[in-house]
Amino acid sequence: MPKPKPSKPATIGDFIRRQRELANISLRKMAEQSGISAAVLTEVENGLRNPSRTILQSIAAVLRLSAETMQLQAGVLDPQNLEDSDVEREIRRDPRITERQREVLIEIYEALCAVNRTQRD
Repeated sequence: MPKPKPSKPATIGDFIRRQRELANISLRKMAEQSGISAAVLTEVENGLRNPSRTILQSIAAVLRLSAETMQLQAGVLDPQNLEDSDVEREIRRDPRITERQREVLIEIYEALCAVNRTQRD
């Protein structure tokens, strides 16, 4: 008798693969649309590589998921610190700046928050 599949993905790679399959996107198409090589995507999906934030953001864009969702699944964001994500969400929504400018602003914001946390501790 086969074992039942777990309802929640065990790893970020499992989550990405499942979302890609649900979106009916081939690995090749995901590579083309995200700008990430199929080899790297395969490594991520198989748990052989931890994706960077940039890779997660690229994958999220193709899957039409928020980068926040991907980062939560990857354990990059702490679900208890979601109030910080409101700022990131607004930066991502601003049509007046480029995607790269958004990424830089978010990185600066996160760095400032990290410095403030260490100064408080």
